[in-house]
Amino acid sequence: MEHYLINSSICLFALWLFYKLAFENTSWHHLKRYFLLASIGISIVIPFIVVKTIVIPIETNSVMNFTSSSVVNEIARQQNFEFNWSFILWTTYGLGVIIMLWRFIKNLKAFRIGDEDELKIYSHYQLVLRNALIVPHSFLKRIFVSKNQYEENLIPTAVLEHEKAHLDQRHSLDILFIEILLILFWFNPLFYIMRYSIKLNHEFLADQAVIQHGIDTATYQETLLNYTQNSHSTALANTFNFPIIKKRFYIMKTQTSQASLISRSLALIPILALLIISCGKEETEFQEIEEILEIEEVVDDNHKTEIIEVYEVLENLTPEHIEEYNRLAIKHKNYMDANNNLIVFKDETQHMQTIFHSMSEEQQSSNEPWPYLGRDNDLKAGQIPPPPPPAPSAIEYINEHKNELNYYLREDQIPADVAIKIINEVGQAGVEISPDDKGVMSIKILETESNKGTLPPPPPPPVKSKTVSEKEFAEYNDWAKKNNEQNRAAKQNDNNGYAIIKQKDFEKYESIYDRMSTSQKSEAQPLPTLPPPPPPAKDIKQISNKEVEEYNWLLNRHREFLKNEKRIVVFKEDTNRMIQLYTLMSVEQQSKNQAWHYLYKENKVKAKEILPPLTA
Repeated sequence: MEHYLINSSICLFALWLFYKLAFENTSWHHLKRYFLLASIGISIVIPFIVVKTIVIPIETNSVMNFTSSSVVNEIARQQNFEFNWSFILWTTYGLGVIIMLWRFIKNLKAFRIGDEDELKIYSHYQLVLRNALIVPHSFLKRIFVSKNQYEENLIPTAVLEHEKAHLDQRHSLDILFIEILLILFWFNPLFYIMRYSIKLNHEFLADQAVIQHGIDTATYQETLLNYTQNSHSTALANTFNFPIIKKRFYIMKTQTSQASLISRSLALIPILALLIISCGKEETEFQEIEEILEIEEVVDDNHKTEIIEVYEVLENLTPEHIEEYNRLAIKHKNYMDANNNLIVFKDETQHMQTIFHSMSEEQQSSNEPWPYLGRDNDLKAGQIPPPPPPAPSAIEYINEHKNELNYYLREDQIPADVAIKIINEVGQAGVEISPDDKGVMSIKILETESNKGTLPPPPPPPVKSKTVSEKEFAEYNDWAKKNNEQNRAAKQNDNNGYAIIKQKDFEKYESIYDRMSTSQKSEAQPLPTLPPPPPPAKDIKQISNKEVEEYNWLLNRHREFLKNEKRIVVFKEDTNRMIQLYTLMSVEQQSKNQAWHYLYKENKVKAKEILPPLTA
């Protein structure tokens, strides 16, 4: 935040200084008005413009551990007595905002029409006559003057025309804009300077409008002098007697040429470019490659084994990084919940992993959990799924599922051997593996620009008999009637007495039924349906959820002991119980829980010698 305030203030000061030197004493008052307002907007925007991104790779080879150091304890003890400077600064800022807001509302209330005020019309604006002796001033659609002076004709027409010019050009909107900014940036003196310059330029504009209206310059200047001894009105109003009378007299007589306007405007271009380059946002990305060691050791008389995993981490972890991690973790979780499968988003998943490994254990536990945990996989916190294996080629897929596939050349079904021969001769360009209209996975050889002209012509359509003989018709009817009656009885009795139909017989009579004419099919028995498949055998072998929790507790206890002691250990009944529970698990339960053998994978031979025998 402090960098933004500094850069924004530098931009605002530079633009205001350019205005003072190049524009203030010119006669282009309308241009100056828009320049001053635009300067505020430009100074707010420029610090957000990213002009440069620096990527600094840092490699570290060692990580120091101060966990047990007395220095850390001393630092922690000292931090307990530090003042919360952030709280003090924000409290001070908040008090300033409240005071400025109260001042703003108080000034606004001064423009309400009171019970003692008298209203008249001047041009198409309200003329508010007040009993108090006040300097003529204006705000939004109203002009405020002293009632006694107005009734005694002591207020010249030039004064009213001056205030009318303020209202015609809507100067009150500029004042409201800068006053609202002062509520938020009350601590920045540059906004007070800008407010002064804006209000002074408003007077230049109103003076110019009065003179262009036909009032003599000398007479107007004399009227202006008569009001210089009176005090200011409210800060939100445009008042007739705004100070620096000598400067206003000088500006009334100034006429600036068009050539001078163009030359001074062109000088603004390099200034803006320099401000963008010097005050624009410069992003620095530190990419630190650090070895994070996760070591599992098994020590015996002969060897020592270390398993090391390497991750990329950030050097400077910011709250923005943690916010980005939480957003990505929620995105991954929602997608996997909706689609019920694991997903990896190209660059985003890697970035999420980098931020996660850059956080401390406390930060990891207090933010969104790692989204891949608890999804029937062996991934640990911070790990991502491996990339899927490459899709098999058409020939490899055919070799694995040859008898389960349908084969098509263009849109015509062909035998498997013919399809394999065509693919071997022409190549796999244009070969698609996808379900056909019947939902059966199929090999489809499609015609493309690369294989056009090399594919064989489509096979001739098979000649099918339109009718079947009376002998085949009678044979089919006898067979179908017998099986249909048996299936109907099994369905009514809700038992498994369905007809047992050989695949060879079914294909034979299905072919006869397909060759029947429409009239023959109307007289024939319907083609029998195959009996439903038997229900799958239930896996009766499993343990209760409470026993699963017991198993995992025992497994974690063994793991922690092995990790700390770096030697094989057996806990009498506990080890035996852990092995027994895993043996009694169903296949599904074993797939969801880590196998106990993992604990001893580095020294299976010695483990086999000292582990207790498996008991029922």
